Amino acid sequence: MQNGPLWWASWHRRHHRDSDTYADPHSPGQHGFWEAHLGWIVSGRSNDPDLSNVSDLVPYPELRFLDRHKWLPLIGYALACYAVAGAGGVIWGFVVSSVLLLHATALINSLAHVYGSRRYATRDTSRNNAWLAILTLGEGWHNNHHHGRAYARQGFYWWELDVTYYVLRALAWLGIVWDLREPSRKVLNASRISNAGPHA
Repeated sequence: MQNGPLWWASWHRRHHRDSDTYADPHSPGQHGFWEAHLGWIVSGRSNDPDLSNVSDLVPYPELRFLDRHKWLPLIGYALACYAVAGAGGVIWGFVVSSVLLLHATALINSLAHVYGSRRYATRDTSRNNAWLAILTLGEGWHNNHHHGRAYARQGFYWWELDVTYYVLRALAWLGIVWDLREPSRKVLNASRISNAGPHA
């Protein structure tokens, strides 16, 4: 329910480029909680992004297909829920779970720049929040992500639960994905905030 992959990647790259400035589409510090949470999507202002910042992704026909037909996976998932459990499957397996997932993901925009700890001196207000990491299967390690946005993992250390990364590792082991980028020791130690402590 977050539109197509090109749309999502384009706005995500803008968030990183302009993080916590007025140009950031979902900065709680600049635009308030609601605008950062879902307002930037439901207002319609984000409907037609300039995709020039994702020109490296546009050549992939499967991404273009999914971007054009963004509702197709949702319809397929809803039909699968109906096939498994009827109307109750659609209500609980599709509607309720999708709405909860959308809000959990949106909390990264609205809260992970406000509440939590900072391990790295990034140029924004991104924070690591263990509660959000549990809720979103790893995305709550947001300060880590802003420090090393090109990496497959957001939980940089063993105690930072990152289920999404574990799934990617399993898919890599099966040969479905490859070239997962990992943060080096140099990246892990760079720009650390000295008073953050080992578990910040």
